[in-house]
Amino acid sequence: MHDEFAKIEWLKTRFDLDANSKKVVVGIGDDAAVIDFGNRPTIITVDTQVEGVHFRRDLISSRNLGYRAMVAAASDVWAMAAMPSASVIALTLPADFPDEEFRELIDGLAEAARSTGARVVGGNLSQGPSLSVTTTVFGLPIAESVTRNGAQPGDSVYVTGTLGSAALGLALLQAGAVDLDRATSFVERWRRPPTNGHAAKALAGFATAAVDVSDGCLQDLQHVCTASGVGATLRANAIPAAPGYRATCEALGLDPVVLALTGGEDYELMFTAPESAEADALGTKIGEITEGSGVRVIDEAGQAIDIARTGFRHFS
Repeated sequence: MHDEFAKIEWLKTRFDLDANSKKVVVGIGDDAAVIDFGNRPTIITVDTQVEGVHFRRDLISSRNLGYRAMVAAASDVWAMAAMPSASVIALTLPADFPDEEFRELIDGLAEAARSTGARVVGGNLSQGPSLSVTTTVFGLPIAESVTRNGAQPGDSVYVTGTLGSAALGLALLQAGAVDLDRATSFVERWRRPPTNGHAAKALAGFATAAVDVSDGCLQDLQHVCTASGVGATLRANAIPAAPGYRATCEALGLDPVVLALTGGEDYELMFTAPESAEADALGTKIGEITEGSGVRVIDEAGQAIDIARTGFRHFS
């Protein structure tokens, strides 16, 4: 099982022993779990940021790390058309982690908790060989939860915001090219993800399926297609990009289309819905749901584009 998603599928068979429990509305395999405790369903998700895997301390401040960790977890709740309500934090700190950096980390978490609504109500603190931030966020659905398994052939595929900017920001930092034109905006986009509570409220009204774009647009849309038993076609020329994105990619020798579709860490919301004025106002239409399986990418002429890598995977 040398693959993240193979491990997850196996874990589902081990932990879904009580899958028929009426309390478990949505179990393993979506952006978040949904548990009905008898009054109102609760959304629960957890996300970990690990030094050397998700970040390097020389590339991001402790304050921005805390902010990023909270928003990344809250994004899973928004993808379920729900609003964050509380959170618990588990911190693993190296023995030599300075007190000033610890305070900055907490300030970043607190800032994001205020902006997302995920008030910190507890957690755990321990020492370890490297810095990690594990954030569990609880939320309340706005209406019925939107999951990954409701996409239907004929639905349009939409995404909020832009794609590729965060991955480009990280590439700029890793290349030491932060002096390039517009570099600052892309670097900040990686360090401080967008908050999409406004989009979550709208999704509850018309989305058939949704996912947050964390591992890459292609890979995350494939999760939706697999869960829904459908296929999809993405139009490369329709992918929304920030001003200066293409030119900056080309300056680094990066393919702007491939980076936008596979780079990940956008933390935007991708959703499917029948085409409508409301959906068009919330996001950019980038493709369609089809019969069959798999995700196909086409260019402006309708020709297939072969993209070998779909997104980030642990253990690969």
